[in-house]
Amino acid sequence: VLDGNGPLLLEEPELSLHPDVVRYIPQMFARIQRRTDRQILVSSHSPDLLRDNGIGLDEVLVLQPGSEGTVVHPASQFDEVVRLLEGGVSLGDTLPALTRPVNVQQLALFEG
Repeated sequence: VLDGNGPLLLEEPELSLHPDVVRYIPQMFARIQRRTDRQILVSSHSPDLLRDNGIGLDEVLVLQPGSEGTVVHPASQFDEVVRLLEGGVSLGDTLPALTRPVNVQQLALFEG
């Protein structure tokens, strides 16, 4: 992780970790970025990972399904998210609703 100078791509680094451990991952990434100047890209569905107050709106991209494919938006584009953050709510508590699959209740059709 500390060697090299190219981008560091991590997919769901929080998997199989206790939430108390996940809470420290953003701080670790910030230290790595400062020491190496590497760009770090993380994909995650974890609200716990996004509860770190050091993560800025300009650092989070929200991927949403669209009719022509996935659409990418900066988190700062969502007025409701900005208002909630100003009110003291964390990104981890605001963003999951934006990425929830449409018609997810259809999965209930497959129950035994």
